[in-house]
Amino acid sequence: MNAPPEIVIRPAQAADTLGLLDLIHAAFAAYAGQLDPPSGAHAETAASLQRLFAAGEKAALAEVDGAPVGCVFFVRYGVEMYAHRLAVLPGWRGRGVGQALITHVEEQARAAGCRYVRVAVRLALPGNIAFFTRCGYTVRMEGRHPGYTEATFVHMTRELAPEMMRQVVVTAYDPAWPVLFAAEGARLRGLLGDLVVDVHHVGSTSVPGLAAKPVIDIMPIVRDIREVERYITGMAELGYAPRGEYGLPGRRYFAKDTAGVRSHHVHMYELDNLEVTRHLAFRDYLRAHPAVARQYGDLKLELARAHPTAIDAYMDGKDGFIKAVEAEAVRWYGR
Repeated sequence: MNAPPEIVIRPAQAADTLGLLDLIHAAFAAYAGQLDPPSGAHAETAASLQRLFAAGEKAALAEVDGAPVGCVFFVRYGVEMYAHRLAVLPGWRGRGVGQALITHVEEQARAAGCRYVRVAVRLALPGNIAFFTRCGYTVRMEGRHPGYTEATFVHMTRELAPEMMRQVVVTAYDPAWPVLFAAEGARLRGLLGDLVVDVHHVGSTSVPGLAAKPVIDIMPIVRDIREVERYITGMAELGYAPRGEYGLPGRRYFAKDTAGVRSHHVHMYELDNLEVTRHLAFRDYLRAHPAVARQYGDLKLELARAHPTAIDAYMDGKDGFIKAVEAEAVRWYGR
């Protein structure tokens, strides 16, 4: 039985441009004329790769017995490491080369302090999606190439550390919370530009006097939810990791940690999504009914004491109260 090949991963430099170009062209030759839109690999040139190096991107070469068999480019954006142009020669696919290259990118991302690695994978290549799934990646959001109305690829991410144990900490109302919201809301407006219609402070930190977990919940309302995927990199530069819908259809959810502690949630919705009304009705009802807000705050404090390390039990304990108040709040809000 033959031993598996020894795959050596080494950094690639601008001096390797011609070899990288030959490798990319050979790896994607079989896809010529098979993809819509066409693969950018076929239009790759030495100049286009040199521009990547000039812009500060890094690359890695996989070699077996000194011969190149695969490559990948990667670049850091805030808390994200974006990997692209993963190319493996046809004869070396399924032999650990792609896995070795992605593992190298993940190691570089950890060393750089990134929270996750992101890749963009063609919907027309389900085998590639399956490969990244086996590598621990999760589909977060669909994307479209310019000029296409339907999704043509998906964004997939892999978190670089296990989900932190979420301590259930509920504190007394902090007057700094609206200030923190205003500052972060301004950053989001600056990033999203004309896409955003409004940015709302929601959740318990948005209700004066209400005890809450000290996490700022922000709800940007956007004109076209499909366009949000174009801002993943910008959100990463603000410290946010994308989580996709995360169980709520039509939502685009992002989470931000500050000094290793969850500090912000962003819930993006399109203007006509019914979840917008639900969030605003609940917030405004509690603002207008201090006695109900106090009751809710007392319940949360009690649950936090009972379940300090069990976030699911804490959430379940609130569920009945929230649903009852939400139903009344939506009726009230409609009036």
